[in-house]
Amino acid sequence: MNRRMGLLCFMVFATACGPESEPAANRTGEELPASEMKTQVSQLADPPVITFWENNGCQADQVGWYLYNGTPTIMPNSSGSGWSNDEARSLMLFRAPAGMIIRVYDSGSGSHGDDWAEIRIKQYADQLCIPSFEDVMDNAAYSLRFCHYNGLDGKVSQARAQNYEFNGSTCNGTWIPW
Repeated sequence: MNRRMGLLCFMVFATACGPESEPAANRTGEELPASEMKTQVSQLADPPVITFWENNGCQADQVGWYLYNGTPTIMPNSSGSGWSNDEARSLMLFRAPAGMIIRVYDSGSGSHGDDWAEIRIKQYADQLCIPSFEDVMDNAAYSLRFCHYNGLDGKVSQARAQNYEFNGSTCNGTWIPW
């Protein structure tokens, strides 16, 4: 049995056979809502997926995809599932957890000396399309801010995802905040 299947079996057993008198708690000891418990278990069975698309609005060809396991991820990477440089104009998330932060960069090294955008997921989403990296947004599902130098859509060379704040947010172009 592989490690992932073993962990899943353990979680299912613990959930089904655990003490019913003790509700699940978060790090501060407060009871978790049922929706959050479901999200935590489903991430083990079906981890979040990040997909990149050739056209705005998550249309045309898929040009990259990655499984997100909650640890900092740099895309492309040697163990990734494929990446077409300078093609992505939008991204779609599946089973995206609240608190996930994604940055996309024109620079292959993730430099802030060129265009970049930051997307913050505000609430769990089974499926969420980010239609453009240049459209500033702040709604209930996500927020996107953008550092414009000469355009980012169709020029993405690197993306990063993590579940905590990124360090640094300098902009050598025009800062377009939330």
